[in-house]
Amino acid sequence: MASSPVTYLTLADLCERWGLKHSHICALALDQKLAFSIGLSNVSAEVGEWDQVDEDQWQRIPHGRRCLTGIYDLTRNDAWAVIKHGQHKIDSVLSTESDGYIEFHSDYGSPEFMVDVDDLLIRRVDVERFEGSNAPPEKIAGQARNPRGGPGAPPKYDWDGFWIEACRRIHDEGVPLTQAALVRDLQDWFDANAAVAPDLSTIKKKVSKLWKALRSGDGGRDSTATTVRRVVA
Repeated sequence: MASSPVTYLTLADLCERWGLKHSHICALALDQKLAFSIGLSNVSAEVGEWDQVDEDQWQRIPHGRRCLTGIYDLTRNDAWAVIKHGQHKIDSVLSTESDGYIEFHSDYGSPEFMVDVDDLLIRRVDVERFEGSNAPPEKIAGQARNPRGGPGAPPKYDWDGFWIEACRRIHDEGVPLTQAALVRDLQDWFDANAAVAPDLSTIKKKVSKLWKALRSGDGGRDSTATTVRRVVA
């Protein structure tokens, strides 16, 4: 069988492949079991190296600024923050040189560098190496043969419970100020109540139709309740 031409997976790919929640992937990031990367295209950054001036003291030696294009790894703390919060501001990526550094500085006039959870990439070779060392072979084989279940199989995610929680949240607490807040609440519900949670982008797609419907009315309680019933149905 020919190998896949896809050399990187997204976080959504990884969650579906392993049937894990974001919180489990966060732990892998902190434990440095997997490297998480982002793509850069013509991004200006300061590059340089660290020089040891004393036993416990290091100083930067800048080599100037460079426009970066390619795939670069995040630090484990930045990777964790992006997965945990859905979005995170970073000020550096890892250099390919053991004593090098790459940093973004807003004081040079560049905007803050925000990374969204959907921007994360994981090398396929790293995923397969991790699977070979940690995952039961029969589980991986079963997922490859039938990743979405056969005819009549129960849904992978508890969407009935999801919509019930969405209605309860809006009825009891009102419509959140932002769509992102509603997405976070429902993602927290999945993490706390479901065996398997979808990735953040999937929840966003589900919520987007509901959010548009909620905002298309006059904002009253009765019209909101009617809109929710129509969308859920």
